[in-house]
Amino acid sequence: MSWPQTRLGDVCEIVSGATPKTGTPAYWDGDIAWATPKDLSDNDGKYLYDTPRKITADGFRSCSLKMLPAGSILLSSRAPIGLVAINRMPVCTNQGFKNLVPRKTSVSSDYLYWWLRCNRTRVEQAGRGATFKEISKAIVESLEIPLPPLAEQKRIAGILDAADALRAKRREAIAQLDALLQSTFLDMFGNPATNPMGWEECTVGDVTGCIVPGRDKPKSFTGTTPWITTDDLMDLAVTSHSPKVIGLSEQEIDEVRARVIPKGSVIISCVGDLGISSIAGCDLVVNQQLHTFQCGERINSQFLTFCLPFQKPWMKRRATQTTLPYLNKTNCNSIPIIVPPLDLQRRFATIVETVEQQKARMRSHLAELHALFASLQSRAFKGEI
Repeated sequence: MSWPQTRLGDVCEIVSGATPKTGTPAYWDGDIAWATPKDLSDNDGKYLYDTPRKITADGFRSCSLKMLPAGSILLSSRAPIGLVAINRMPVCTNQGFKNLVPRKTSVSSDYLYWWLRCNRTRVEQAGRGATFKEISKAIVESLEIPLPPLAEQKRIAGILDAADALRAKRREAIAQLDALLQSTFLDMFGNPATNPMGWEECTVGDVTGCIVPGRDKPKSFTGTTPWITTDDLMDLAVTSHSPKVIGLSEQEIDEVRARVIPKGSVIISCVGDLGISSIAGCDLVVNQQLHTFQCGERINSQFLTFCLPFQKPWMKRRATQTTLPYLNKTNCNSIPIIVPPLDLQRRFATIVETVEQQKARMRSHLAELHALFASLQSRAFKGEI
């Protein structure tokens, strides 16, 4: 089914934003919500309920701002283009927006939200500018959308809302399992950084071996041995390679004198965001921003993976501060840890493995929900659902 194409400018008022002078205290810390694109990037969901920064009535008047009524569409117009949310309260924005105030008799806010979400690439490609791209008021007004009757708009938005809610619930369930593992670790061992249970203490180097990665980055990736970077690590996970990871051949490994890290090794980030830890789910190669430990007889891999992040404050204090904080081999091996009885560590590892199996099933279901949602998105605005 095809619907008439309608310019956004014909069904919405497009409203820009502005920023009061930041050097004038009388303009700030009032009670008027004032949004920036960062507020949208930090916002986890469809609706915006509040803003971190507020302005005063004098600040509002000082730069000819316009208040957006609840139910408007906040659309970031630069740095980046295309972030979107529906405000639940009256709000104004900075100049990084081209906001849409829909004519309620013509278009649904929820329908507009989903159309903009599903067509973000198109909106981004409409940007203009040499230094950085931006969408102007005229560009937003000229964008054409399919416009079914209002009742059909609401039906489509309701279907997408329901599908998205299923994804959100599954993500929340996975997060709750992560929280359960964290809570279980603390119940069994206490915080390793303070050791309230009085376990034996040592450095990680006392109970593990280590393999330091090569310095050179491969020039090509044509094999099957995973090449792991910090982005491939997942907190509270028992595998450290993802389907997106690139791989090396034996020849490529030899060319850069890389060392293969054996399955079961504990991997930790030692550059930038320190202390992210995970376990190698197979033999792999890591880049120079990672350090690896091979556990000896007194330490369990799952236990160590959970133990290390508690020492992030210690790592930050010991790190060399250059452009990014950096922990060298000596500092990595000097990270303090606790060493509870091995049978207790293994008991925790059994719990981890059980929970990770549950998470794997949930992630599989979440992948199916993502596929369903993508299908609905592609069909929703063609009249096919």
